[in-house]
Amino acid sequence: MRLHWIPFIVGIILTILLDIVITRKLWRTGKRVGRVLAVVQEVLSVAVFGLLIANLFSIPVGKAAFVEHWAYTGKLLLAFLILSIPKWIWGLFYGVGSIKGMRSDVATVLKAAGVALGTVVFITMLQGTLITPKRYVVTEQVLEYKSLPAAFDGYTIVHISDMHLGTYVNDTSFVSRCVNYINALHPDAVCFTGDLVSMTVEEAKPFKEILARLHAHDGVYSILGNHDYADYMPRLTDDEKKADVEELIALQRSAGWIMLDNSAAVIKRGNDSIAIVGTANYGDFPFPVYGDYGKATQGLDGVFKVHMQHNPYMWRKALVGKEDAPLTLSGHTHAMQFVLHLFGLKWSPSSWRYPEWGGLYTQGEQHLYVNTGLGMVGPPMRVGVPPEITMITLKVKK
Repeated sequence: MRLHWIPFIVGIILTILLDIVITRKLWRTGKRVGRVLAVVQEVLSVAVFGLLIANLFSIPVGKAAFVEHWAYTGKLLLAFLILSIPKWIWGLFYGVGSIKGMRSDVATVLKAAGVALGTVVFITMLQGTLITPKRYVVTEQVLEYKSLPAAFDGYTIVHISDMHLGTYVNDTSFVSRCVNYINALHPDAVCFTGDLVSMTVEEAKPFKEILARLHAHDGVYSILGNHDYADYMPRLTDDEKKADVEELIALQRSAGWIMLDNSAAVIKRGNDSIAIVGTANYGDFPFPVYGDYGKATQGLDGVFKVHMQHNPYMWRKALVGKEDAPLTLSGHTHAMQFVLHLFGLKWSPSSWRYPEWGGLYTQGEQHLYVNTGLGMVGPPMRVGVPPEITMITLKVKK
């Protein structure tokens, strides 16, 4: 998790100023309830701010210790956001309602609206923290292709992504439930599109036996995401990062997963065949470009391909228009762990960076599916975007 320091510092300063205003207003009510609320909210704010800042400047030595440390920091950051965002909303409405010359009735409505909206946001954030991350959803897609070999008509793929196992530290219960559900679907293949961890291979070690339980008729295929390269882990040399990645790949292979790193696996049904292609992470700025579709598909001319790429950025950048890339499976975005649902439409701030941020996208005869992930990175919260398991059925287009 990378904190953008300027917005973070501005957010803290703004929240402190709002705390002062809120505390003074509650205290001036002269009522016991108001004064108790003033003290409680001030104590909570000071405690969260202090612990968060202390944590950010006390990075422990050792990868295992860092996993627990950063998970705890994420929870503190979440507490900061839950306490602060409703206050920012209230402060905005209160500030507008306090503009000189504002009609008193309009000012009263604005201030009341600020309190109401701030309360709704507070409750929504609590739900996104305590409930939504534990309730996965299953999305079903039926995709038709003229180029799909007849023997693969009805072929099923479970697509999962972005486990970020450090989210759970040593609590394996949620991942275990997901594995049990996927196994019960009896898919032909499972495709995991990267970010097994957030920082280091240490996150995955408590989950090795559970990952080994995941199975499919033709195998479990995986690729690396941007977080799997140990680039977010502080104090590691290049050689240490390389060793961490190699250990992560070895762990997945020991669990029975088939790691595709700019390579492909061919699946046969009689005389027909398809290929599961996996490319290394194809980063958009500031991430490095490791993915090489040409290398991964060498010798596979004319074979129907299911392409696994962590970052959906690659699809429009390098694959749209290629007839031999009918289906691409990606993850990476998490939909920024926030989706607003309104009148049947969905919007995520992730759309500011990624045109394809969640769900199915079509360009001519090509499809991209972006899975919004199972785990979390940064604040452990999902608002309007529960963990996702995608069940894809391939059909021959008549």
